[in-house]
Amino acid sequence: MPALALAIERKEWELTALYLLLGVSRAAAKLPPDAIYSLLEVLSAEGGEGLASPGRGGSSRGRRR
Repeated sequence: MPALALAIERKEWELTALYLLLGVSRAAAKLPPDAIYSLLEVLSAEGGEGLASPGRGGSSRGRRR
C-alpha cells in the first residue's frame, strides 16, 4: 500500500499533509519557471472561486492580485 494511502487509512493527518506537500513540490519542480506564478495563483484562490477549467477559460472573480 502506498505511504499516502496508509497515512490516510491510519488518520495520520499531519503525515498525510506532508506527503501531499511533497507531491505538489515535486510536481512544481518540473514546471517551467513562468508557470510557477500561475500555480501559486491557483493555490491561493479562496473557496475555489475563480479557478479556470482547462480549455474553458474561467472567471477572474475571487483571484488575488
